[in-house]
Amino acid sequence: MRTGARLALAGAGAAGFAFYHAQIPTSQLYGRTICRAPEAGRRIALTYDDGPNPRHTETLMRVLDRHGARATFFLIGRWAEREPGLAREVQAAGHAVGNHTWSHPTLALCSAARVQEELRRCLEAVEAAGMAFSQVDGAALMRPPWGRRRPGTLRAVRAAGYAPVLWSVTGWDWLKRQTGEKIARRCIGARDGDIILLHDGTHTEPAGDRAASVAATDEILRRLTAEGYRFVTVPELMGQGGPASESR
Repeated sequence: MRTGARLALAGAGAAGFAFYHAQIPTSQLYGRTICRAPEAGRRIALTYDDGPNPRHTETLMRVLDRHGARATFFLIGRWAEREPGLAREVQAAGHAVGNHTWSHPTLALCSAARVQEELRRCLEAVEAAGMAFSQVDGAALMRPPWGRRRPGTLRAVRAAGYAPVLWSVTGWDWLKRQTGEKIARRCIGARDGDIILLHDGTHTEPAGDRAASVAATDEILRRLTAEGYRFVTVPELMGQGGPASESR
């Protein structure tokens, strides 16, 4: 093989390696993130991104309450600013809340200054609603959109006082033509300490359709609580007191 071809292959391999570890939620190569807690016993954390959603978040909370479940909601700042009362309802119901940025950009493509600006604006919207983000080990919860990060992303996140939270199981509920049954089927294999990714909103519109995610939640809870699993917030999964520990 010629030198040029070998270099091209090596470059492609390096790019693939970098993409894998920037995208795969359980990879720890670029720095520690919270993605599961196998020592948590028969406890699982349901997490929901891209809300609060005036069309579905309240219905979702009723489903969670019916099953005695607590969850963690990662809020988009501009939607929290639009729906401050609904954001407060989420926390008042005993759920944990985290920062999902102001506008849902790909943070791996952003400068450190832009990462921190996105986090700051989301924080301001949540504080204006009279709330504070939940914590693990004194750091506020956040989730990078799509889970995408690089070493510089995680440094900027931690410098702003946040603990990055990813996941170990996903329902792929953002794909087109999903049903509650399909989404639930991908999640019911969750086991001790898993963190499940679902969505109660969409980043493109404030009241996107998440009816299938709500239906999937009901089925996931029905199936896995029957197997003896409890559904807790991320702070509780990590052994941290209550779900709504305040930050700042």
